[in-house]
Amino acid sequence: MSRLRLHHHAAALLGAAALACGTPGPTPIAWGVAACDHCHMTIVDQRFAAELVTRTGKVYAFDDAGCLAAFAVSGPVGPEQVRSAWVTDFRQAGTLIPAQDAIFLRTDAVRTPMSSNLLAAPRAAGDSLQAALGGTLLDWSQVLAAARDSA
Repeated sequence: MSRLRLHHHAAALLGAAALACGTPGPTPIAWGVAACDHCHMTIVDQRFAAELVTRTGKVYAFDDAGCLAAFAVSGPVGPEQVRSAWVTDFRQAGTLIPAQDAIFLRTDAVRTPMSSNLLAAPRAAGDSLQAALGGTLLDWSQVLAAARDSA
């Protein structure tokens, strides 16, 4: 094997190893099969699903951002064990975005699976979503605080 080819193989192996050690993120949800790890309902509506990823890479799935928030404040996973939380961009069904980067609209205009009335979207879309549907804009820390208050 030529020296150049050997370097290419080594670089490819290092790249694959780096990807394998990357930050765990959300995983595809088995729509209509997976159960919410908080309320145990089947996850069906792709506009509202959410996931929590632990530092060990375990992924918990939820049918609603409200279930994710309730689980995060009172579930079996402590805050120190959480690597990331993900919510669906309401405008792009099935597309998960980091919860801390999202804006949440609490509105009665759209029915959510567990009646949390929370819609998530990237922060830049918050004002237009609120103008279209009414309601109150919240960030992730406010959603968690509300979940703590109702627990």
